[in-house]
Amino acid sequence: MKAIILSAGKGTRFKSEKPKVLHKLLGKPMIFYVKEAVKWIKPEEVIFVVGHKKEDVIKEINCKSCKFAVQEKQLGTGDAVKSSLEYWKDFDGYLLIINGDTPLIKGQTLKDAVNYLNALINYEGRQINDKNYQNKNIAGLVLTAKLDNPYGYGRIIKGKAGVIDKIVEEKDASPLEKQINEVNSGIYLIYAPFLKEALNKLTSNNKQNEYYLTDVIEILKNEGKYFYSFDVGDFTQILGVNDRWELSKAEKILKTQFLYFWAVNGATIHNPDTVWIDFDVSLDKDVEIYQGVSLRGETEVLEGSVIYENCVIINSKIGKNVKIYPNTVIENSVIQDNAEIGPFARIRNNTVIGENCSIGNFVEVKNSQIGSRTNAKHLTYLGDAEIGKNVNIGAGTITCNYDGVNKHKTIIKDGAFIGSDTMLVAPITIGENAYTGSGSVITKDIPDNALAVERAKLKILENYANRKKEKKEKNESC
Repeated sequence: MKAIILSAGKGTRFKSEKPKVLHKLLGKPMIFYVKEAVKWIKPEEVIFVVGHKKEDVIKEINCKSCKFAVQEKQLGTGDAVKSSLEYWKDFDGYLLIINGDTPLIKGQTLKDAVNYLNALINYEGRQINDKNYQNKNIAGLVLTAKLDNPYGYGRIIKGKAGVIDKIVEEKDASPLEKQINEVNSGIYLIYAPFLKEALNKLTSNNKQNEYYLTDVIEILKNEGKYFYSFDVGDFTQILGVNDRWELSKAEKILKTQFLYFWAVNGATIHNPDTVWIDFDVSLDKDVEIYQGVSLRGETEVLEGSVIYENCVIINSKIGKNVKIYPNTVIENSVIQDNAEIGPFARIRNNTVIGENCSIGNFVEVKNSQIGSRTNAKHLTYLGDAEIGKNVNIGAGTITCNYDGVNKHKTIIKDGAFIGSDTMLVAPITIGENAYTGSGSVITKDIPDNALAVERAKLKILENYANRKKEKKEKNESC
């Protein structure tokens, strides 16, 4: 079996120059989900039909073994399939044909459809993979679904014994045909030699002036070659994405499926309607996620960790038994076991927070390595820093890492105590068990066990307020 994935559409209703199949759901373009589903049938070859901005689509698909055919003009699905003919014109087997804008289709459904087709063929005493087999009557399958409101979909018109007579598009359907609720998914399994013959007989005699792949069913039926239907069951699988609102609806369905998956595998998700989890996110058991949390990119959360309200975590690894308090943002970083982060903290740019650390409210850490059991609990900026174990960072500490041209490194060794409101002007090293006095501006390296204090001598001007008041009154009386 070979697979053809139709991916040439511009998506006019998206009002975007981006190719339709590259619009994303949960961090992945919709073509990604179709490609993953197709893998379930283990095709010997996958052929993508591309068109609008084909270079972008081919780059995103990133498949060296795949074939790519180009549909130069948007002349319908029949024309799209015909443009791929060079890759299957001599193929004696079945083709899976699927649209690249059906991201909700499940791989298991495609696999079940192939098995059903096998059963039909085997019932006739034949084998689907028999290269010598010349099918005399079974042309293939059309995957279908039943909708309460079938508006916009092609209707499945059946004859005797469940054989499909034809598929009528919404714009071409009669009032009676529009009452039919079994609709076309746009997914087909078709015997390649029959399809090759039928494509040459397609016409564009319809309201769209396009070559409909659906017309192949009627053409082959008239030649005594039949299509059967395969009901996918859950109609949401066949929902196409033709505009941004439909993209949002499909994404909501997909998100709910993922949240359900993680919940039944041991994660607690509070108020799931408000929680966002991208496709590449991974959650261990006993992870707890509160409302308003967004987990994006390749984020991993290990066993026992709790992420409280309104946190955003992107491309980061959260260790075991970590607590991320509300309104914290973590990007491209690692939080090791038993650490506590937030509330209102920001961790970014390849930072590593060590085990049992506490990074508190309104603390920002950028491109830094923080050793285990180190605390920075209040109102602090740590940038381009290497901080050891058991260090205490007082409130208001700033690593002054940028001189206007270059970034410089701050090193704080094990056991150091940085007093509140200290400014560390990098490049600088604070030795082991060293202290800095509160309010100091430290511009030189501090040796181990030393105390560094840099502040102006305190002056007290007696009776200053009264003298200032008297001066003001004198000026006003002049």
